[in-house]
Amino acid sequence: MSGQFLSQDWYRVADLAPRLRRDIEVARHVYLGEPWVVLANATGRRVHRMTRAAYAIVGRFDGRQTLSELWQDAQSEMGAEAPTQQDILTLLSQLHEADLLDNQDTPLLDEVLERRDRERRAFWKKLFLNPLSATLPLFNPDRVLIAVARRLSVLPSALWWWIGATIILTALAVLPTQWPALSHRGLSGFLDLENLALIGCIYPVVKVIHEFGHGIATRSRGGMVPEMGVVLVAFYPIPYVEASSALMFPSKWSRAAVAAAGIMIELVIASFALALWSVTNDGVLRAVAFNTMVISGLSTLLINGNPLLKFDGYHILCDLIEIPNLSQRGNAWWGEVLRNRLLGTRERRRLRVTGWEAFWFTVFPPAAFVYRVGIALSIALYVAAKYRALGVVLAIWSLVLGVIWPAVTLVRQTLNDGRIRLAGTRAMRGGALAVLALVGLAVLPLPHHVVVQGVVWLPQEAFLRAPQSGVVQVQSAEAGARVQAGALLFALDAPAIDSRLAQARARVEGARLAVEKARLDNRKEVSRLEQELAAAQQEEAEAARQDAALQIVSPHDGRLDITGGASLSGQFVAKGALLAYVLPDGARAIRVAVPQREVGVLRETPRAIGVRFADAPFTEVPAHILREVPEGAAVLPSAVLSLAGGGPFATTGRQGALETTTPIFSVDLALDRPELRPAFGMRAFVRFTLAPQSLAVRAWVAARERLLSVFNV
Repeated sequence: MSGQFLSQDWYRVADLAPRLRRDIEVARHVYLGEPWVVLANATGRRVHRMTRAAYAIVGRFDGRQTLSELWQDAQSEMGAEAPTQQDILTLLSQLHEADLLDNQDTPLLDEVLERRDRERRAFWKKLFLNPLSATLPLFNPDRVLIAVARRLSVLPSALWWWIGATIILTALAVLPTQWPALSHRGLSGFLDLENLALIGCIYPVVKVIHEFGHGIATRSRGGMVPEMGVVLVAFYPIPYVEASSALMFPSKWSRAAVAAAGIMIELVIASFALALWSVTNDGVLRAVAFNTMVISGLSTLLINGNPLLKFDGYHILCDLIEIPNLSQRGNAWWGEVLRNRLLGTRERRRLRVTGWEAFWFTVFPPAAFVYRVGIALSIALYVAAKYRALGVVLAIWSLVLGVIWPAVTLVRQTLNDGRIRLAGTRAMRGGALAVLALVGLAVLPLPHHVVVQGVVWLPQEAFLRAPQSGVVQVQSAEAGARVQAGALLFALDAPAIDSRLAQARARVEGARLAVEKARLDNRKEVSRLEQELAAAQQEEAEAARQDAALQIVSPHDGRLDITGGASLSGQFVAKGALLAYVLPDGARAIRVAVPQREVGVLRETPRAIGVRFADAPFTEVPAHILREVPEGAAVLPSAVLSLAGGGPFATTGRQGALETTTPIFSVDLALDRPELRPAFGMRAFVRFTLAPQSLAVRAWVAARERLLSVFNV
């Protein structure tokens, strides 16, 4: 503790003799090897954490000793480690706010009843002023939780965690087998009114089980769960349990287990839902399973279980890394650092932190801010794709609450901060430099690069496949030989095609004779017989085409590469089997898949293009655009660019697992070093160097592209 040693307001409280409430609980916690004392108000369920030095004074709040006497005793006993007068004033204010101080003029029972009445009045006042958001306590679940906890105690708690983890890991092992179907299903129709009604029925059930998980974990560890109810958000009920007594558990593992219990249960539910979804056909039951997976699985991982949002995952992180109030303390640490180093306040450090804490304070607040705003905007844009007006309102609301309002609050606090006013010109100079730096960073052109992936491309006509099942009767060129366009390479013997051609020719000859005979004997049949002759001639032409296709010729000049070995002569090949390639002359072509968000690459001429191949990632080869593929399809040029192949694109499972879930555009590149011969099908990392562009312009372009794609403009 390191506030001002003497305070000008000390005389106001020096003669007070505070007393702690008689119903508080005291627990000892250890954070990063340092013991702390935690006080909890059993009636109001308020918790406050303090150091041992602070508790050395607070623990003597017995209503007999004055603050002046307590402070003097602390100075003599603790010396330099004793709290300052300002520290004691701050601590007194916090204890009062946490409702941990006793009102000596009121008997304890009267005080409890008055506090209860005050809380009830506050509840009804809140419900009246904001009926769209209210907390409704329903019942005391303690008896139910005790009964369930007693039955679950037949197995050690650690074994239950292992069982849950085994179920989840089994689901993860099964997930790849169901991923194509899940990708094809996607979230299409998720926001349809019928599906929203189904979600409205599923969500409360899942959340009740989730909250019971918190309650059971708390009760099995000796905590109290005196209340269960619902929070009404726009009149929609969201269940909750009052399990704040878990905050008093001395073990960080026990506290983390209570927070993790709900996450574990939801992931187990999602695992069972995946199993049900995989064995059922389309219908209500499968829709219930899919929505349960999204609610219990996806939303848990992205929101409730994510430590960057202040839900269960955040509390687990705080307990495991032993840094309570990580978000609040991290923001305070950033404020102190910026005031000292940027605005020059030269204030005495109030927050003494270890290297471990400094790391988390540095990393967590910015990451949490970016993720919080990003997830809110992503949800808003997803909603906007279905309900445009609602999505726009959500996006504006997210920006106002996530960016604009915090910025306004920060500016207001900065202008009203006495420490900054005392800094005078130093603060003005530092603030001006910070604003100029931010503006410069936003508007000054910066190097602009886009990195995408592609493959060493081989044209489809270069693939020589067996047109029919048969035996390779003739092989005119050896593997590796130079061949010219139109040269015969393979001849197949397909008896089925020969037989079909002979039969077709016989039918044509028979139909021709029938037509000639009808012209002499029965002219009424001529028209019908001529139609039969035409059909027989078409069949003959198709059979002749198939027979001619058995003569496989080179599509262009190049080098013959035989897949099955040096010779295929005499081997049987199935229809569609790959026989060989004719590798074209000249530089290798690189077909690049450009995602829609980077479509600007196609709209301006890159200043430079560099290609790095998977087998030589540290060697960059210059290249140039050869052509744009005219068809803007959503089909990948190669499976190596899909997620399953290690690429960046999710696929739907259609088109041979190459159709992407989002539009892509393809560009063919030619290497500026034609002597290089990278293997066909090899992954390539392509870097487009574009004209310098400011961050503001990039943000505007990205936002515009995103909005246009969402609204299908």
